[in-house]
This record gives sequence, structure tokens and C-alpha cells, in this order.
Amino acid sequence: MTVQSFPADAPTAQIVAAMRADGAAIVEDLIDEAAADRVMAELRPALDRAGLAQVSGFNGSRTNRFNGILREAPSAAPLIEHDMVVALADEFLLPHCANYQIGSLTAIEIMPGESEQALHRDDSLYPIQLAGVELQIGVMWSLTDFTAENGGTRVVPGSHRFLRSWHLPDVSNWVSSVMPKGSALFYLGSTWHGGGANNSNAPRAGLINTYSLGWLRQESNQYLECPPEIAKQFSPRLRALLGYTTHGAAEEDRIGVYRGGAVEAWMDDPPEPAWAEDRGQGAIPDHVSAQGGR
Repeated sequence: MTVQSFPADAPTAQIVAAMRADGAAIVEDLIDEAAADRVMAELRPALDRAGLAQVSGFNGSRTNRFNGILREAPSAAPLIEHDMVVALADEFLLPHCANYQIGSLTAIEIMPGESEQALHRDDSLYPIQLAGVELQIGVMWSLTDFTAENGGTRVVPGSHRFLRSWHLPDVSNWVSSVMPKGSALFYLGSTWHGGGANNSNAPRAGLINTYSLGWLRQESNQYLECPPEIAKQFSPRLRALLGYTTHGAAEEDRIGVYRGGAVEAWMDDPPEPAWAEDRGQGAIPDHVSAQGGR
């Protein structure tokens, strides 16, 4: 039993089918090694400075974590808004919302000697379960090679079908995600997974991004993680994913509206038409002023 792997040019439908069947899939070499190295180099100072600030029984005692990804590593932007990410998020999330958003962005570096992380499902922070509805998806980008020895993310294939209950289900049939640097592990929010033990002599580093339904509260407050003065340097699509947009197209159905004053000039650059029309995202409509008038 393994997590199915696909080449970067595989049809999206094949990856979707694997995720529906197993709860996860790997796409190898989705970015080149040089791009992965750039992201890692930009994150290096932050991981060295504050990586162990989140030490806990769950996070581990020898695992560096950092959340201010776009503040420190702007070269991570193409990963966060990658076309493959958008295509899969469209498939699993868009049927259940007007638009989706980034839930969290986290760099994770498992150091040698770290033990296995407890297996878990990422959507457990939301106290609801709706039949047939995925609340979020996750993407783990490999910034180094992932192996069974160095702590490649453990996944329990088929566990997205486990119902929530008061007891821990049988998650003993896990497999390690093995993939070269520059690959991505895509998994559903309901899939049981966790970091592996690093029994090698080198760190294992990855960038894990989650995307949630647009009407849910984001796990990490992206307006503080990536405030407007930083967000404005990125594309309209990435700004929309960060949450700098409203949810819903019709005025009476929109949430996240700002009526406190003039709209900042950088917000006048809306997402590309296809993105806006498909998801109800973009700048404030022409017929609605910043004060809510018509």
C-alpha cells in the first residue's frame, strides 16, 4: 500500500480520482529543485531564529515551525497559488462555497532524532461534519527529498472515509510519503496523517499550505500574517486566496465586506476575470461605493 504518485504533467482528473479513492496523492517534480532551494534559503533565517518557538507534545521537540511565510519567503508565492493547487481546490472545495481561501501557511523542518507526530486530521479544528463536503485540503511541498527514513509525511490511505467518533479509529495502516524535492503531497482535510520520525542525519523540510471553504474562519489570521503592505506585492489571485476579498457575488450575500472608508488603491486591481466570475471574488463592484451607497 502506497500513496499514488503522478508526474507533473498528469491529467488533473487522474489526481482527483486518486484523492477521492485514497484521500491523498503525490505529484512529483511539480517545481524544479532551484525553486525549492530558493524558498528554503529565504526561510532559513526565520527557522533558525524562531523555529522552536512552537515546541509541544503535538508539534514535537525537534521540529522547527514558522508561519509568516510570505513575509520571509516571497518566492513561495508561486507554490501557494500554483495552477495545480487551484485546479484541485476547485474540484474539492468550490462546489461548497463561492470561493475558498488559505487556512494556514507553515514551514516545517523535522530535525534528526525527532519522533513520529501523532496522526490526525487537519479539519478537526472545525466542530462540524457534513456528508460529502470537504472543509479543506492540504498541500505539503517537499523542500528536501522526503523518505521513509527522514520523516516523510505519514498518510493513512482511505482514512478520509472514517467517521468522527469519540474513540481513535484504527490508523495503524499508514505509509510514508516518499517524493523528491520539488514535489507535492495533496491530501483531504479529513485524511489522517502526521509527520514521520527522522532517523536520518539530515533535516527534512516542507511547506504545508491548507485551503478552506471561504465561509469558514481561517486557521491562521492571514491579515496579520501577511498584512496589506506585504500582500500588495503579490498577484490579485494570491491576495484573494489570502482573504483580501469578499465571499459571495451578490451584494446581499457577501461576507467580509469593509465599509470603514476609502478602498486602498492596490485593491482596485481585481483578480483575473475567470477567477472573479467563477468565485464571486474581486474588488468592490462598480455600483457599490466604499460607504455602501449605490
